Amino acid sequence: MKKLFLFAVALFIGLQAAAAQDQDAVNRQIFDRVYAAVKDKAGLPTGTLALEIAKQFIGTKYAYYTLEQEPEQLRVYLDKTDCILFVELCSSFALTVKGRRIVQAGDGVHYAVRETPSVEKAEPSYELLCHNIQNMRYRLGIVDGYGSRIHYTSEWLLQNQTNGILYEMSETLGEPFNQSFFYMTTHKNIYKQLRNDEVQSAVVKAAEDRLNLQAPYFYVSQEELRKEAIISQIKDGDIITFVDYHPGLDLSHVAMACTGEDGQMHFIHAGTGLMEVAIDPKTLADYATRGIRVSRLR
Repeated sequence: MKKLFLFAVALFIGLQAAAAQDQDAVNRQIFDRVYAAVKDKAGLPTGTLALEIAKQFIGTKYAYYTLEQEPEQLRVYLDKTDCILFVELCSSFALTVKGRRIVQAGDGVHYAVRETPSVEKAEPSYELLCHNIQNMRYRLGIVDGYGSRIHYTSEWLLQNQTNGILYEMSETLGEPFNQSFFYMTTHKNIYKQLRNDEVQSAVVKAAEDRLNLQAPYFYVSQEELRKEAIISQIKDGDIITFVDYHPGLDLSHVAMACTGEDGQMHFIHAGTGLMEVAIDPKTLADYATRGIRVSRLR
């Protein structure tokens, strides 16, 4: 019986390793294709370049819960995505094309506005892309259990602003709104990694507490987005985050601003409507019923 169990474990580990190798091969093939298509545009502003990269992924299938596997480790998928992973990928890819490696400038506790990117020169490669994704996705770029992954998009914005990768424009464009963070630790039953793990729950709770102390937060209402003076300040490649309606959650969807063929401001995203990456037929103002927050890559 023990031998049978050990065999099953070894088989499972082997299958996981084979799947990881297959995914790595797929990722590298897609990376090479996209990099070849955009490498001559490395001199564009980062947001503009990120949008050019985003367009290379149009038609990529939407996938749920790709990161919700155990144990926690960096997982990169270029053949499937969800909304935040899509924007994270395009932002990281733009830095990679420019030959820039993210260097953490914060302490994971305090947040600030850094006016210059905390990066160092590096040769563009798939490995550099993975490094940049890890340093956008994980607190201080360190993978150490489920809680080390940044789960609230507000923290993702704050860490990347502290690293000078982006800056949020919502205060300039909008108005304060009442935002609090508690959903994950008051709904632990729906997060399998938190259900019976007090250590990881405590890490997430500490992140919520820090985010609550970071107030005030700002947003741009749908009414304001319909004003030319406001919408004209949003540029192609800006990161758009949509305000959530659940108490204790901050942002429900992430996209990138993109001017449509009609000359109006639309957005490109990985959405559940078409279940793939696409430029949405709705204008940004029509879609943003609860308002948005706006950030720009430096």
